[in-house]
Amino acid sequence: YFIDPERLEEHMKKLKELGFQSVLPEHIEASFYQGKKLSAKPILISFDDTRADHFLAAAPILEKYGFRGVFYIMTVSIGKSGYMTNAQIKELSDRGHAIGLHTWDHQDLRKLPEDQWKIQIDKPKALLEEVTGRKVTSLAYPFGLWNSKAVQELKSRGLRSAFQLGGKMDPIDPIFTLPRILVPGNWSAERLVKEINSRF
Repeated sequence: YFIDPERLEEHMKKLKELGFQSVLPEHIEASFYQGKKLSAKPILISFDDTRADHFLAAAPILEKYGFRGVFYIMTVSIGKSGYMTNAQIKELSDRGHAIGLHTWDHQDLRKLPEDQWKIQIDKPKALLEEVTGRKVTSLAYPFGLWNSKAVQELKSRGLRSAFQLGGKMDPIDPIFTLPRILVPGNWSAERLVKEINSRF
């Protein structure tokens, strides 16, 4: 859940040395929907929950090594103490990072009442598109949890990809159940690379 800047830099340095190239959700979507090829060693680097440290510490480290990340925003937090502002989110987008959706206030989408989809998905998506001036097409599921109802709702609301944590991908909609590795802050760079190679 948390990693100190020095350890994050070790991770990014190792990934760079090994020839990894960062990709964004738009690249994965283009590969899935249009058959466009990804780079030889693609990696998506993501951060959830709108933390100010993502702007202040993480993004500069990524950029130092030529990487760009995707920042999944929980819009209820924008502008609160310790969290990013609209201006910081826009600047990340302008610097080539991707901005994704992490709902309004981190609800389990498997259990969301019908009248909450606009609050949790539509309004936050529209807000982030207004802030960045770019389409928001990707979501990270709160808690990494999803079901087929959630997938269908996201598809109907203009999203094109979604990320869970370590579960199995849906064979029908794999692009809406993409797995991620939740990286503990005490992993060495070597351990990170080992986990990437074994899981993917």
